[in-house]
Parts: sequence; structure tokens; C-alpha cells
Amino acid sequence: MFKAATSKVLRLVQAGLVLSLALGSGQALADYPDRPIRLIVPYAAGGSSDIVGRSFAERFEKLLGQPVVIENIGGAGGYTGALRAASADPDGYTLLIGSGSELLIRNLLQPNPVADPLRDFTPIALIGAGPMVLVGKPALAAATLPEVLALARSKPDGLNYGTAGHGTFMHLVGEAVKFRGKVGITHVPYRGAAPLMSDVIAGHVDIGVASLASALPFIQAGQVRALAVSSAARTEFAPTVPTLGESPELANFNLELWIGLFGPARLPADIAAKLQAVASSVLDDPQLKSKLALQAISVRKLSGEAFRAFLDGENRTYRTIITDAQITAQ
Repeated sequence: MFKAATSKVLRLVQAGLVLSLALGSGQALADYPDRPIRLIVPYAAGGSSDIVGRSFAERFEKLLGQPVVIENIGGAGGYTGALRAASADPDGYTLLIGSGSELLIRNLLQPNPVADPLRDFTPIALIGAGPMVLVGKPALAAATLPEVLALARSKPDGLNYGTAGHGTFMHLVGEAVKFRGKVGITHVPYRGAAPLMSDVIAGHVDIGVASLASALPFIQAGQVRALAVSSAARTEFAPTVPTLGESPELANFNLELWIGLFGPARLPADIAAKLQAVASSVLDDPQLKSKLALQAISVRKLSGEAFRAFLDGENRTYRTIITDAQITAQ
């Protein structure tokens, strides 16, 4: 009888603990967030990631009911800020504005990567994406991408193309075009988009691969020649510019630079779900869409497992390009 009574008491205690934990979890979610949230942007202020992050945060904090404080942590091509976010407490009070460049490409190029982006982060929501554009110098003896490919074949390694740096998303786009188009074009890495565009305009480099936002003013001014965008379909921001995939050699080409919202790994499921729901509402805001359009970025809504599946696919695509083109870290 004593053993039976003891067992009954233990069961009651266990049940009480379970109920207490459940109530505590529910209370934690009800209270979240009860203080400001830190949103890490892994680049210096003023770039596309920073502008997207601030535009998103402005609306995000209104729905969350707490300030969202931007913290710019630059360095190592975005990797420093990403690692800082990955090592934060998984309590929902440190989030990251991340892109494929620092979360996937950088990791794939490292011989001994410090972090695994598919393991060390909780994907919350895809925010938006935008294409790269190939532009030609004013005197380039080719007016279309098929003509560029034909010119490159007639002059093996006689042409060059510039990007904002080795191992960047632009570099992967350029190497994918070379590999699939079966042409030899020499890569010239620059330290950012501004010096690259200056040299394309001046004719010091034949072709530039840049974000559409950074190249569009020069395209509209007639200072460079727009050859093709890297998205699957023509972009609303430059509808007369063909896609790479419209060239037969590059059929189904589709590479866009995306930006998303992440938390550290092991973020509690209820907090992640709340952040996903709020992010979804933010992405319906017409004002946010207009802000992103100024960066030639279109809103894309994916969250949770759908976002994780998207990341898996992007990782495989980047790995294939890096392997095919034999891109290594520098």
C-alpha cells in the first residue's frame, strides 16, 4: 500500500511539473518579446542588406511591440556578423539579416568552416530577392549576350569580367555563365561595386556582373550596356533587359541574391512561429515593398520548413557551381 501511495504521489508530482513547464512556456510566449530585440546586419551601414534590414525592422517592431535595434557588424564578407548571431542565446532577442553570400557561399569556400549555416541557424523568413545583371563596356563589340558568348569563343581568354570580389555571389554568377556557356573569360575581382562600375564605364574591363540596384542608374544613363539579368524571368525593374536563360546555352538559368531573417539554432518553436507570423504580415506592407523596390528587390514570402528547403536547394546549387568552376578560397 505504501509503494502504491508513493507511486501515486510521484505521478502527481510529475504531472504537476509537466503542467508547470507547459504553463511557463505559454507564459514565456505570451510575454515575448518583453524587451528590445537586436537585429544584426553583417555589413556596414548603407548597403543593400542594411537598407533592407532597417526597412524591415521599422515595420517589424511596430507589430512586435518592442524596439528592434540594428547592429552593423561588418568584416570577412559578412561572416563575422553571421558568426556573432549564431553564437547568441536562442531566446529570440538576437536575430540576423542574412544572405546567401555569407551564410552559404562563404561556408562552402572554407576548407574548415567554423559554422554550418544549415545547422547553426533557425530560418525564420525569406524577405526578398533580386537579380544580378551583366553589363558591357560602351565600346564592347557585342550588343547582346549571345554575341558576347560568340565573341568569347572567337577570342579564348581574350575577354574579362569584373565583380565586387572573389567568392561573392556575383563571382558565382559569372563562373556559372562561363561554365554553362563553355567560354573562357578572365575574372577580375574588385573591392566593391563602385570601383567595378567605374572601370566598366571607363572601358578598363569588358563586362561587369553587379546587382541590378547598383548598375541600374548607369544603364538608364546609357553609360553601360545591359546584356542580361540572372533571374528566371525578366524583372519588373528593367523589363526590357533579357534573362540569361533566353540564350539557348543558358536555358533555365536562375540565380538571385536573396535576403532573409534568421535566429540562432535551437530557437524555441513557439517563438519562431510568432516571428514567422509577424514577418509574414510585415511582408504584406505596401510601403515595405516600395522600399525594397528601390533596391531592385522583390518581396518573396517563405517561412519555416519551406524556407529551410529553399536554403537546401540554394546550397546544392552553389556547391555545384563552386565545384564545376573550381573556385577556391583566397
